[in-house]
Amino acid sequence: MSAQLDRQVLEVATALFVEQGYAATSLEKIARVIGCSKATLYRRYSSKEDLFKAVVAERGRMLLDEAGAVEASSTDPLVATKEIALFFLDFMLRPETREAYRIVIGDGHRIPFIADEMMETIVEPFVATLCRLLKAAADAGRIKSANHEETTRVLMSLVIGWPLQNTMLGQNQVQDARARQQFFDRAWGIFLGGIGCTDNA
Repeated sequence: MSAQLDRQVLEVATALFVEQGYAATSLEKIARVIGCSKATLYRRYSSKEDLFKAVVAERGRMLLDEAGAVEASSTDPLVATKEIALFFLDFMLRPETREAYRIVIGDGHRIPFIADEMMETIVEPFVATLCRLLKAAADAGRIKSANHEETTRVLMSLVIGWPLQNTMLGQNQVQDARARQQFFDRAWGIFLGGIGCTDNA
């Protein structure tokens, strides 16, 4: 029952943060929607900041679990990089992820520790995964990359820069799966050209 309640708290909190924003969401409102007492909720999370941190951490776990699974099962580091990059694009455009990101940007002054923690526990491990894959591809002579972290950040910018900006501005030109795939294929092609790929991945 405790694990079930924990899942429900995160699901409801995520939904309310997405629908109503950070400022308009309170622990009292979350408890009311769940149907539990405020005391029950406060035993798990001492503040709204702590609960939002848990929401962000849960999103991060999903991203890192997927990246880790692809890395562990792949025999081709460049194909694995492509698969993770495509998942990253889809993941960042999900309403729950996008709105959590918007809150971190827009309400960062209210919760300044969140951005630092997100970088340390989500972004840096994700970048490290892609760095390992790109290093393996470079070591195999498949690509030219000396600074794998920089190459990773270029890839991430190519893949999500415009789609995320476009979506957050309400233009939604890549909400359609076909349009998103088309954009990704073009971005990936530009990336491969830029790193001197020796074959098609």
